[in-house]
Formats: sequence, C-alpha cells, structure tokens
Amino acid sequence: MKGMTTMKRIAIVLALVGLPTAAFAGGFEFPDNGTEALGRGATFTAKADSPLAIEYNIAGLAKQRGTKLLFDSNLVFQDFTFQRAGGYPIESGPSGMLSYSGQAFPKVSNQAGPFYAPFLGLTTDFNKFDRWTFAFGVYGPSAFGNKVWGATVKLPSGDAPAPQRYDVVQANLLTFFPTFAAAVRATKWLDIGLALHLVVGIFDLQNMSITDLGSTLCPNLESANCDSSTHLKTTGFSATGGLGLMFHPHRTFDIGVNARLPIVLNTSGTVDATPPPAAMIPIPQDKAQFNTRLPPVVRVGLRYKFLGMDDFEHGDIEVDGTWEGWSWAEGDGDKIQIDQLGPFSDIHPTLTHHYMDTYSVRLGGAYNIRLPAGVFTLRLGGYFDSAATKYKDTRIDFDTMARYAGTAGIGYSVRGVTLNLAYAYIYEPDRTVTNGDIQSINGVANGSTMTTSGPTPVVNNGIYHAQNMILSFGLQIAWDELLKKRATHDWQ
Repeated sequence: MKGMTTMKRIAIVLALVGLPTAAFAGGFEFPDNGTEALGRGATFTAKADSPLAIEYNIAGLAKQRGTKLLFDSNLVFQDFTFQRAGGYPIESGPSGMLSYSGQAFPKVSNQAGPFYAPFLGLTTDFNKFDRWTFAFGVYGPSAFGNKVWGATVKLPSGDAPAPQRYDVVQANLLTFFPTFAAAVRATKWLDIGLALHLVVGIFDLQNMSITDLGSTLCPNLESANCDSSTHLKTTGFSATGGLGLMFHPHRTFDIGVNARLPIVLNTSGTVDATPPPAAMIPIPQDKAQFNTRLPPVVRVGLRYKFLGMDDFEHGDIEVDGTWEGWSWAEGDGDKIQIDQLGPFSDIHPTLTHHYMDTYSVRLGGAYNIRLPAGVFTLRLGGYFDSAATKYKDTRIDFDTMARYAGTAGIGYSVRGVTLNLAYAYIYEPDRTVTNGDIQSINGVANGSTMTTSGPTPVVNNGIYHAQNMILSFGLQIAWDELLKKRATHDWQ
C-alpha cells in the first residue's frame, strides 16, 4: 500500500511538466501600444514624437520640448476558438455510460472578457535643456494577458471534461515595464536615446495532466477520473536596456532604428498539485521557481513628411519593419525548479514551444486638417505579423498564428491638448492542424508521453480560429503649450 501511495504521489508531482509556458509577448502581441500609433498601422518608429517614443524609438524623445503627459488605453476583444479533432472515448462510470461517451469533442473558446492595457508616459526637458529630454513610462506588452478556457464544458447531455485541458486551463499574466529614458540631439541630423526597462512579471498558470494509475482506475487515457491539476503562481523582477537612433537626412525625411535587448526573467512563488479523483492523496503547497526569457526586438522605420511652406505638416507616410528573436528566447525552453514538494526533491522540468523568430511589416500615415481652432487628424494603416509557430506546434495557450490587420484613427489637438481614438481589426487565417506533436505527459512514467497502454494522445490536432479587435483611446497634454510658457528655440 505504501508503495502504491508513493507512485500516486509521483504521478501528481511529475505532472508539473505539462504546465503551459509564459511566453506572452513579441510575436504573440497585437501591435501595438498607443492610440496614435495603432491608428496608423502601428508605424511610429520614425515618427516617435510623443511619450510613446519610450517603446517605439527612444531617440524620438530628443526633439520633444517642454513637458508632455500621455495616457493611452487599449481594450482588446479576442475571439479565439479551438475545435479539437476526434471525440471522447467510450467510457462508463458507476451509474452507467457517461453522458459524453463517444461524442465528438465540442468547440471551446477563451472565456475571458475584454483585456485592458494602459500606457502612461511623461517626457520633459525641465525647461532647462535645449537638446536633452528625459522620460518615464509604464506599459506592458499589448498581448491578451488573460485566458480562461476552463476544465469542463457544458454539453446538451451535461458537463464534460474540456477537450483542451491538457494544454491549458488558465493563463493569467501581468507584465509591465517601468521605463526610464533620455535622449539628446547630437547634431541636427542625428538623435540618440537610451532607456532602462525594468521588468515585472506575475504569472498564474494552470492545466491538467494524465495520471496513469492502471486500467482499473483509468479505463482510458483521457479518463477525467485520472486527471491531475497543477497550478503555478510566481512573480519576478528583471531589467534590460534599449538604444534608439533617429536620422534626419532631409527636412521631409526621417529614419528611425530602435533595439531592445533580451530579457531574462526569473520568478519565484508557489505550486499546488491537486490529485485526480481516483487517488485523492494530498500534496502540500510548496515553493517553485519559473524562469523564462523574452526576445531581443529590433524596429526600423522610414517616414516621409508632406510639409507646407510654413513647415505645417499636412500629412506623412511611414513604413516600418520589426524583428523579434523568439528562437533565442525559447531555444532550450523555460525552466521550472522545485526544490521540495512533499517527499520529493529537485524537480526541474524544461518546457519548450519551438517558437520561431517573428517579422512584421507595417504601413500607415496621417492627414492633418487645419481648423479655426486646432488641428483634426485622420489616420490609416495596416500590418502583417508572421506566425511564431509551425502548424505542428500550434497551441491555445498563446495565439501564435499569422495576422493581417487594418487600422484607422482620428485625433483632435487644440492648445496643447490632444484627444485620440483608434480601431484595429485583426484577421488570422484559420489553422487546421493534422500533424500535431503536443502530447500530455504521464506522471508515473517519469513525465514521459508513454503509458502502460501506449503513447498518450496528441492534444493539439484540430481547427484553430482567432479574430481580434482593439479599441484604443488616449489623452495627451503638452503643458508648456497649454500654459504658453515656452517659446520654440531657433536652432530646432
């Protein structure tokens, strides 16, 4: 009896290797932060003339005189569904045949509501510097950070185990970057900026795993009676740097380049393991470490301005490109380290997703209309993001499919106060995966994908569908223009 108890406990503990990873940015974002930038197809690397420069191009701070305060908000609406291939195995329970036995797997969806992502930025020259500008901001990846898929689904015949539960049940993520930056106009044709990005990560991840306790207790490999649950909660702090350059070869032409260095984020917290109904053996909560990495990001932008004789900007057009090094970030996978959990020690699985580097091409611009009081702006753009995974590695823990988007926005500025509104529709071609390679693990087999009756089933074959919308609104205040405190320098 004691030996069987130990084996059951091992099953629960080793189920940890089935946890989803916390790869939540980069190619998985919906570009991008900032209302003005989003309305013009997320092209802002060569413009960068607001506090949004701390994300898009730090060098863009250099030409911003006076003090500016920006508060933008993205509200993301996600429609993400998964129709898993196949159906529930034939299975009976204590009261006869289970209600869902033999039925096709139902379509499941992310049950979380709209996701809110704010951006706060402040820039200033302290009314003392002619060439230097300093900035502080707080923002996060413009990803959908809350996913609730659930462990069960409702069918006409009653509740059933959720078909995606071996991938993810819940993924609640909060990541934000408190940022300090400074930029200088080195010459009339070159601006240089540097940033220190602090990184704060809060992870709350949960999924189910197969626990093979034998055919008597587990009549089939996906029997809910032998599902174990693992729940990881960790927090961590890190930092990285950024470098931006802005070239002005002509009064109508700007070139922007910005690079953010990679991030190594080590977090610590707790792990809970809930045993399957077939073996209710308590495992106490214990400490855990979760170590992940975020990729280096490079942005390049080219912008042409339509200037009048009086230097009024009637409009502009910009094309940007981005690269994110996800193959480096997820090259050897994320790490979990648990020193002690119940009677077991030194548990250290590696979690892999096989992510690829991602690329984005963005095109957009704006048209400005002078009014008797202020300026009204129309914005339009679009972008393409490459997929972060191959078909066989597609999962629902994070949306890694290719994206095509159209965006539009408007703005109104008067005496230092600017109101902006933007909308983006993001189309993602459906994926039908028939060669999936994601399997649940078997805890009693040292975390492998083999059981006493054969390999565990592939759980990521099926049809993936995702469409997303973003509604963004923002307010910017240029204090010096509002209060008419400062005149423009002749040398600018």
